[in-house]
Amino acid sequence: MISKTIRTWFFIILLFSITSCGFHLRGSMPLAAPLYKLYLETNDPYGQLSRYLKQFLKISGVSLVDKQEDSTAVLVILREATSQQLLGISGTQQTRQYNLILNVTFQVTDPVGKVLVPLQSITETRSFTIKSDQILAGSNEANNLYNQMRQAIVYDMMARLGSTEVTRLLTPETTAKP
Repeated sequence: MISKTIRTWFFIILLFSITSCGFHLRGSMPLAAPLYKLYLETNDPYGQLSRYLKQFLKISGVSLVDKQEDSTAVLVILREATSQQLLGISGTQQTRQYNLILNVTFQVTDPVGKVLVPLQSITETRSFTIKSDQILAGSNEANNLYNQMRQAIVYDMMARLGSTEVTRLLTPETTAKP
């Protein structure tokens, strides 16, 4: 009986600890009002980044429109660039270590093209080791890492779009008060 009571109190304390530190599961994020009727402009509308971004926007209650004119804001993905940086080679030159780098640049405009949120850039990096006899497996692992990086970048984009700074930029009437 005592152990059951201790366990119950432990979970109650754990619950309060988690909620008091600001922990929350990744889910919807509150955004500024103009972002809830959004047009997504990208060079690769069917790519992984676009798909992850559309999923996360829908989870957050954003209505994605098909025409720029029907939107209140336009999220423009200007650039998605992948690169690799060689970090080291083993003494036998059988193993190589790389940094995989993904950089995404975006901005938010109104439907006529006026910039509402200036250029933002987010970069994710992952270390990656490949052996010379596992080139194909290394290629698959690199693709998986790039997809994980895209998911992290989308989460970072949503965090920036939900920030108080961006909200202030998108709702000028809140900054006009004395």
